[in-house]
Amino acid sequence: MDVKAVANTQASIEMNSQANSIEQSKEVKKEQYQKELDKQKEIKMEDIPEDILKKAADNLQKKLSMLNSSELKIETDKETGIQVVKIIDQETKEVVKQLPPETILKIAKYIDEITGLLFEKKA
Repeated sequence: MDVKAVANTQASIEMNSQANSIEQSKEVKKEQYQKELDKQKEIKMEDIPEDILKKAADNLQKKLSMLNSSELKIETDKETGIQVVKIIDQETKEVVKQLPPETILKIAKYIDEITGLLFEKKA
């Protein structure tokens, strides 16, 4: 029996196990990092305090007014409670872009009405 061959085989096995544990450690770290990223993505506009949103909107408004004649407006829809972002042309006072679009707000209002009716009938 060759002692060198046995020693080489044992060293090879040890190196493979070390490489496997390093790979597993990398996978665990990658999963933890992905979970942290997912947590950060879960932040919703409703979770952000209104004063912080207003400050951010004011800063954006100042920057937009320097670039062109657009105005940024952030408000909360009274019927649904959804925050709406509008870009308004200062000259014509026309809404250039709105997020979420008006159709989405109408759908949300309709869903609120339907759920209200369903709960009234069940009670």
